[in-house]
Amino acid sequence: MSRIAWKTLKRGESESLLLAVDFAAGSRGPAQFADLAPLLDQPRTLWTSRPPGPDDQVPPTGNAYLDWWLGEVRAFGAPVEAVLGYCAGGVFAAALAERIADWQPAPRLILLDPELPANRGLYDDFHTAGDSLGALLTPAELDAFHARGEALRARYGDERLPVVGRELAETFTAAVAAAAERLDLDEDIRDELSGAFVSLVSYLTAATTLSPLPAWSAATALTTTTPDHPVADEHRIDVPHDELLRSPATARALERLLSEVPAAATVAVTAAGKAG
Repeated sequence: MSRIAWKTLKRGESESLLLAVDFAAGSRGPAQFADLAPLLDQPRTLWTSRPPGPDDQVPPTGNAYLDWWLGEVRAFGAPVEAVLGYCAGGVFAAALAERIADWQPAPRLILLDPELPANRGLYDDFHTAGDSLGALLTPAELDAFHARGEALRARYGDERLPVVGRELAETFTAAVAAAAERLDLDEDIRDELSGAFVSLVSYLTAATTLSPLPAWSAATALTTTTPDHPVADEHRIDVPHDELLRSPATARALERLLSEVPAAATVAVTAAGKAG
């Protein structure tokens, strides 16, 4: 089966499936699940999420993103043992685990440095992405680009992410269009230059429409710092945040968690034994 909403990072011998949610970008500084997969010594197949692109016509809402991912999960048919979520991916992971529980036993929810979507990181990504266009923009265009980002930060701070995201995406797309027009770049190159940032904005905007905190309060988390919102079971990994998905310590901790028998399973086994 050809998949477009998920990418296989590791093929396992067991029937169990692990789903990992993150916004993966090839040039992103923080480690990704693709860095963690080779460090894992476990038999389960590991998939990582792919966000929908502009051509997929998926609106930036949580339910639309869940439908985008879950269609392929249900069609594949394997039992989902756990759903992992990194940073804002933990928002989607919580909702995915809840939806998957509609047709199979609830998968485990394991969060890695969970964060709610926030403007502060989006501003940073905007300026970093703008600097990556430095060879295409004139100094005046680059200055205007950064000035627009700072103006939005001053106006909105950490509020109204969907509004801020839309304006940042429009600014980014306009800067790419200006450079492309001057350099006579074709449409495919324009879309490639602007696509990743626009996709990130849609991903974070969709996450703001979901309410993960009840599920997080019952979840297990691997963290580099104390999470802003409570979790049921926290395991600290002594590495920088950007290295969490690149650390052997994270891989070992995740393997230990996956080897544990969930409490619900223990109760079921005990009940079956008494019945016999």
